[in-house]
Amino acid sequence: MKKSVILVLLPLCFGLLFAACEEKQPTPDKPDEEQNWKDVTLDATAYEDWVYFSFEQDAEVQVSDYLNSMDWDIAFHRYDVRLNCGTAGPGQGGSQSLGVVSFDSVTEAPESGYSLNDSIGVVLESGVWEFTNVPGDTVLASWMEFQGPPPTYTLSNEIYAIKTANGKYAKIWLKDYYNDMSVSGYVTMRYFYQDDGTRNFE
Repeated sequence: MKKSVILVLLPLCFGLLFAACEEKQPTPDKPDEEQNWKDVTLDATAYEDWVYFSFEQDAEVQVSDYLNSMDWDIAFHRYDVRLNCGTAGPGQGGSQSLGVVSFDSVTEAPESGYSLNDSIGVVLESGVWEFTNVPGDTVLASWMEFQGPPPTYTLSNEIYAIKTANGKYAKIWLKDYYNDMSVSGYVTMRYFYQDDGTRNFE
């Protein structure tokens, strides 16, 4: 009789144990295709070079003549930013600050109100605090406040609507300026690129 009771209870115990283990499993992150955005970290540490990125290719691209190239959309030099438009390229780009809001709350790009690149002052040599004027984006310059020397950086956490070189739309959040080793010049950008040409970000 005791054997019968044990045999009956064993499957029940294993079932309860399995159920308890299942309940303790962490909830997995949503797959990238459900997030509708991507994070990329770009090494913009060099003072003498710009790093160019294409939303369409979802990748850093090599550009030898940015003023005449349609292969790039946004570029970084330390904390400086330029878009493919205005003084910085032949593209249809532009930028607009949407303020300090939730990234996911921005579901549509504005139809108008985009600024073209003009001129910004950049530091071209480490430790030499002299600024040289180059083509760049004055709106996106507000993503970070710089003070120094010694250099200190404060993120604004603004969300920006972007027009790409081909006139399509993206939204971006420049969310970090340091890598895991606390080295400055590593720009982490969260972005949603709408490849169908609409202003919809859902």
